[in-house]
Amino acid sequence: YSNFASPLMFVISLAHLYSWTGDRQCIERHWDAARRILEWARTYGDRNADGYLEYHTRSPKGTKNQGWKDSGDAIVYDDGTPVPPPIGTCELQGYWFAAQQLMAFLSAAMGEYGDAKAFWRSASALKARFNRDWWDEEQGSVVLALDPDKRPVRAVTSNVGHCITCGIISDEHLPRVVERMFAPDMFSGWGIRTLSSLHQAYNPLSYHLGSVWAVEQATIAFGLRRFGFNDRAVELAQALFELAELYPEYRIPECIGGYPRSEPGGPGAYPRANTPQLWNASAFPLLVHSMLGFQPVALLETLFVDPVLPPWLPELVVHDLRLAGATASLRFWRDSSGHSHGEVLGKRGTFEQL
Repeated sequence: YSNFASPLMFVISLAHLYSWTGDRQCIERHWDAARRILEWARTYGDRNADGYLEYHTRSPKGTKNQGWKDSGDAIVYDDGTPVPPPIGTCELQGYWFAAQQLMAFLSAAMGEYGDAKAFWRSASALKARFNRDWWDEEQGSVVLALDPDKRPVRAVTSNVGHCITCGIISDEHLPRVVERMFAPDMFSGWGIRTLSSLHQAYNPLSYHLGSVWAVEQATIAFGLRRFGFNDRAVELAQALFELAELYPEYRIPECIGGYPRSEPGGPGAYPRANTPQLWNASAFPLLVHSMLGFQPVALLETLFVDPVLPPWLPELVVHDLRLAGATASLRFWRDSSGHSHGEVLGKRGTFEQL
C-alpha cells in the first residue's frame, strides 16, 4: 500500500497484533506513533478540511497517485483521461475509517475512554458522509474518487473491495456493491479486475486499468466473509487457489491479465510483473484466515472460529497457531451435510476455541 494508506495500515496492524497477543507493552511502545498518524491524517491528510483524505504530491520527482493504485494513469475519468491531483480515492477513506475504529478499541485498552469515544464518533461520522457523498445509485457501487472540484470519478474498480473490507459501506448498500463487483465486467473468473472491462480505458494487461492482483483478492475475500457473503468469499478463494496451480511452485505473478477465464490460453500477466512476489504469498494465509473465520481475543485466551469449508477443501489443519502465550494446532473439516467443524489437536498453554 503506497504512501497515504501506509500510516493508516500501521494503526490497523497494531490493533490486530494486540488482538492476537494481548501485549499491552507492545501498544505502549507504538502508542505515540499511532496517535501522531491519526493527527497527521486529520490535519494534513484532509487538505481542504472537507472530511476526506486527498493526496497531492509536491515533489516533481514524487509519485502522482498515492492510493492503493499508484501508477500514473490509475485514476481516470469516464473518457479515459487522467484525473489531476489533489485526489481522494475511496479506499483511503475506508482505511481512515478502519484506523479510527481500531484506535478507539486501542484507546479503550489503554484506559483512555474519552479518546476512545472521540475516535469512534469520528469514524461513524466519516461513514455517514461517505455513504452520502460517494454512493452512485445508477451503478450500484461506490465511486472511485473525488476529483479536485469534488466531482465523482465514476469508474467501477476493485478499490471498492477494500471499502467492503474496511466496513465503511453501509448495510443498505453492501449487497448491491457485492453484486456489482461480481458482474462479468468486473469478475474475470480468476479475480476482480482493477477496472471494469466496459470502461473506455480498460486494458487487460495494464498495471491498474484491467489487470487482476492476487493480493487484492485476498483482501476482498476477507471483507466478504466479514460481512456474511460466504459463497462469494469461497468463490474468490477457489479462483485464487486454482490460479496458483497454473504456475511453477504456485507462484502467481505480481498481477495477471484481466482476460475472461472462459478464453483459452490462460490469463496472461502484466509484461513486467515480478515473479515471485512476496505479497502474493501472503494472500494465502489471509484466505485461510477468512475461510476459517478467525477472530482472536487474546485477553480471553480464546480464538473464535466460524469455518466455511467448500467441497474442494474438505479438511484443513493449522499447525502451531500462536495466541497470547499459547500455541495450538487446529483441525477443521466439512461433513457430508456440508457443515464445517473444528477441533483442537494439541496445545501448549491456555487456548480455547469457540
